[in-house]
Amino acid sequence: MPHDELGLLSLGGGPETPAIFVGSAASDDESTDADHAIHALSLQDGGEKWRTDVSNPVQTAPRYAGTGETPRIVFATGQESLHGKAFQIQSVDYDSGERLWQFDIDDRRFLYPIVTSEETVIVGRRDDQLYESGEYVYALDVSNGDERWRTETGDVSESGNARRRDTLFVKTLRRVRAYGLEDGDERWQTTAETVGYDNRGERVFVEADDTVRALKRTDGTELWQREFDNGTSGIATPREAMDGTVFVGGSDGQLLALSPLDGETRWTLSIGSDNFWPSVERTSEQLFVAGSGVHAVDPVSGERQWSFTPDGEGYVNVDVSQTVFARTKQHLWALDPETGEKRWQFAPGSRFAGVASAGDFAFVAVNGRVYALDGSEST
Repeated sequence: MPHDELGLLSLGGGPETPAIFVGSAASDDESTDADHAIHALSLQDGGEKWRTDVSNPVQTAPRYAGTGETPRIVFATGQESLHGKAFQIQSVDYDSGERLWQFDIDDRRFLYPIVTSEETVIVGRRDDQLYESGEYVYALDVSNGDERWRTETGDVSESGNARRRDTLFVKTLRRVRAYGLEDGDERWQTTAETVGYDNRGERVFVEADDTVRALKRTDGTELWQREFDNGTSGIATPREAMDGTVFVGGSDGQLLALSPLDGETRWTLSIGSDNFWPSVERTSEQLFVAGSGVHAVDPVSGERQWSFTPDGEGYVNVDVSQTVFARTKQHLWALDPETGEKRWQFAPGSRFAGVASAGDFAFVAVNGRVYALDGSEST
C-alpha cells in the first residue's frame, strides 16, 4: 500500500460488491506520510477498486448504509488527541469511492458512526473525559448528512449500541439508553456495564454489579433477574444466536449459558482464566468461545469439543467462517473447525492493523502491507 502505516482493515459489512477496505494511519513522522486515504481492494486479487483521499487518518471501520440502489459507507477520520483536530464523519459511494458528504461540529469531539440503516446514520459523540451527561447522539440523513435530530446523552461508547425495530439503544458510561429511532425521544434508561440484545428485537440483557437482568425492549420493564455470588465480568450474545442464548462471563473463569426467557442456567463451561471478557461466535453447529484460547463447544449441551491455547499469548480473539481464525495482537492461527488442529501460524513480527475473514481466507493488514491468507490447507 502507498502508506508507511495502516490503521484498519475491514470487509465493511456491505451486501453488494464485496471489497476489503483499508485505511491509512498516522506515521511516526507525519510530515513524510500526511497523504491519508481509504482504499477499496478486490477480494480476489487485491487490486485497487478505488481510492478516496482524506485529510486525516481513518479512525473507524466503514459501516454500510443506504440502499442497494444508493450504497455508501460511513466512517470517521481525525486525530487521536483532542490537542489536534477532532473526528469528522465521512460518507463515500460504496462502488466508486466518490465523496458524498462530511459531518463535523464546532466543538472538538470524537464522533463515531454507531448505527446505520437505509435512511439514517446515527453518530455518537464523546471526549477524552467520560461523564454521564454533556454529550450527544445525532441522527443524520443518509443521503446528504443533514441533521434530523439530536439528543443529549453521556459519553457514547464505540460498542454496545444497536437498533432493534423502532428503538435505538445507546451505550454510555455505566448505562444503556433507549430512544425512538425516528424522533430521538428517550423511552427509558438503566444501569449497565455491558449489554446484549435479543436478535428477535424483544429483549435487552444488561449486566452490572454482579447481576444480569432481562428487560422489555419497548419500556424497560424487568422480565427477570439473576445475581451471581462469584461475580460477573461481562455479558455477550452472538450475532448468529439462533436460540437467543445469553452468555455471561464469571469472575471465577466460568462461562454460563442462560435461557433468555427466564435466566435459568443451561450449562457452564470452565474457561480457565479469571475475569475473562466473554466473546462468542456461532455457526449452525458449533459455538466458539474466546478467552485465554479458543474453545469449540456444543451450543445445546455445552460439551467442549476441542480447545486451542497458545503459550503466553494473552487474550485470544476468534473469527469464524469456513475456517476458524484465532488471533492476538501479533499472531494469527488457522484452525480446523472440526478438530481444532492448527493448519498454520502467521507471525510477521509487527502488530496487526486489522484482521477480517471470509470463507477460508483471512485478510490481514500489517505496517504498510495487506495479506490474503488461505486457511483451508496446512502449510
